[in-house]
Amino acid sequence: MKKKILFIGASAGGPSLIKELLKSITTLGCSVVIAQHMKEEVLPLFINDLAENVSIDLVATPIKTDFSLPSVIVCSSSTIIRKEASSYIFERDSTNQCYTPDINKLLNSFVPYASEFEISIFIMTGIGCDGVDGAKNLKELGAKVYVQDEESSPVYGMPKAALESGIADGILTFSEFKNYIQSF
Repeated sequence: MKKKILFIGASAGGPSLIKELLKSITTLGCSVVIAQHMKEEVLPLFINDLAENVSIDLVATPIKTDFSLPSVIVCSSSTIIRKEASSYIFERDSTNQCYTPDINKLLNSFVPYASEFEISIFIMTGIGCDGVDGAKNLKELGAKVYVQDEESSPVYGMPKAALESGIADGILTFSEFKNYIQSF
């Protein structure tokens, strides 16, 4: 049975929703990797706030993991993933980044390892189209891609761009996504 990874990409309007989402999790059957657009100097404050207000354990990048235990990993800068032996290294990468963290770079860095995992991607609220390219590349390798619905998105740019690109397997309300994450 393949290990499961859920990538969450968010931008404007995302911090409070991510906090609400993580507070609602009682059990976790997958690893969750969160890339929330934010100025790099503010990301540690966001991560500390999450750690103090949720009951599940979370870690910030850079880290090394084998994904053997379900966990929540929050990108503390623009992050890419590479494999070393049987471990995956989440490391900082600031070359040619459009955003911090850059969701496309994160997702695209995972393409070489996609066949080893069952992958879902949730593109949340935000301006622009970050995440669409990387999600498309992972979808071609079997990942499922979901987008946040317009009504529950404070800013509907990123979900709309993913939906219009034709990569979305479904549209989820924020409440539906809270349920999805507990069952994935």
